[in-house]
Amino acid sequence: MKRTSKPPTIIKDEKSPIVLQLSTFIEHQGVIILQQAEQIQQLKDEIARLKNQPPRPKIKPSRLENKTDNKKKRKGKKRPGSKKRKKTAKLKIHDTIPIPPDHIPEGSVFKGSRMAAI
Repeated sequence: MKRTSKPPTIIKDEKSPIVLQLSTFIEHQGVIILQQAEQIQQLKDEIARLKNQPPRPKIKPSRLENKTDNKKKRKGKKRPGSKKRKKTAKLKIHDTIPIPPDHIPEGSVFKGSRMAAI
């Protein structure tokens, strides 16, 4: 939780005695705020300890950016059984039997058909 924000830098020509005093005052305030934040956290931890509560967890920073590096290093290798192949490649066709349609609408004309090679 330690965040130190620096005030904007001021050019030497624009620094008047009042500006110098204010900048030192602001820096002093920043130091005091950091000390108080640490003390507050220590007191919160002490209160939790006295209440028999578990201590504050130590949360590690996210490693989402590193996840891509940790993947299994299988370049170009596929899982077994994932090879693309036709399922009917080994199928042998012995006879071709045309099947007439069940219902032909009245007035329709047969214009021929042809089977596509498999």
